[in-house]
Amino acid sequence: MRAAAQSDARHRRDNYQLSSKIHAKSVARIILFRRWSVDSTPYDIVMSAQIASALQSQHVVPRITEAISRLSRNHPVLPASLAFAALLLMAHSDAALAATAPSLGSTGTYGVVASTFTNSNTPPQTIINGDVCFTTPPVTPPLTVTGSIATPCPPAIGMEQALALADVNTQACTFLGAGAIALDSVVIGANPPGTIPPGCYFSGGAINITASTTVTLNGAGVYIFRPGGALTTGANSSVIFAGGGCAADVSWAPVGAATLGANAAPSSAPTFVGNILSAAGITLGQFANVSGRALAFGGTVTTDANTITVPTCTPFGGGGGGGGGGGGVGGATQIPTLSEWAMILVAALLAIAGVAAVRRQPK
Repeated sequence: MRAAAQSDARHRRDNYQLSSKIHAKSVARIILFRRWSVDSTPYDIVMSAQIASALQSQHVVPRITEAISRLSRNHPVLPASLAFAALLLMAHSDAALAATAPSLGSTGTYGVVASTFTNSNTPPQTIINGDVCFTTPPVTPPLTVTGSIATPCPPAIGMEQALALADVNTQACTFLGAGAIALDSVVIGANPPGTIPPGCYFSGGAINITASTTVTLNGAGVYIFRPGGALTTGANSSVIFAGGGCAADVSWAPVGAATLGANAAPSSAPTFVGNILSAAGITLGQFANVSGRALAFGGTVTTDANTITVPTCTPFGGGGGGGGGGGGVGGATQIPTLSEWAMILVAALLAIAGVAAVRRQPK
């Protein structure tokens, strides 16, 4: 009896040490398996937080492992059943906040905000459906401005743009790459290249869109793009919605200047959606049609036979407001992440497999 008790104690101790080691390895494997960002980069801050939480819970795993190991000796089908349960947990995993739309305050009624506003005299001329403000006016004014014109821009506009940028720049985002990236080639999850679900995305360099390609914002929700350099779209490219969406919920906040490529001919439909916030300057290529805003307080906005329309759609979650409210704080979008219990359960299964492999080794 005494010898049996000592053997059982050694067995439990060995299981504990082995399962702890396997747990750490299994978490790393799960990270690799569930990683969603492109270019082999870490998913985001949210996933890191969940992994840390799982590691803090590692003392639970040995107990689960020992209990399941004991049961599996009497019920051989148990490991397969638990594996299926783990897959279900992964498929129905927890969700994390991805992005919230920044508040634009009174700036929400403006289609153009600039220190210097320049406009080319190209037929059929520029049309701005919204308010406009600037310090230095264009030599050739737009053909139509449906709202008011303020000279210079009210100081509150500059403060609101700075606050909106601060909000955008402090949100946890999916990392797209260390250098310049082509957004039309980015793959998120199971989506085809250039089809982007709601969320916040940033790159260490410029974000470009290749000429004559289309980037599709797929579904209603909040979209934030933070290039570490410039934002540049090629000629005849477009950014459009599929499955619903409101331009008031889309924010482009490049560190450098923003340049939208020219189109071959005028378009009655938007060729670009969202609010561009860049004090480094915004240039709209000929015939570009923007559903959104060109906000460059302290910088230059250049237009050339463009149409700029302040969104009147209802932002995601009903917050803020279209043409008058400026996009308020929209609802939160969700991106799937791996359940902590799925991690623990898979780790337990791997621990059982390890224990079984050790027992099968010849003594």
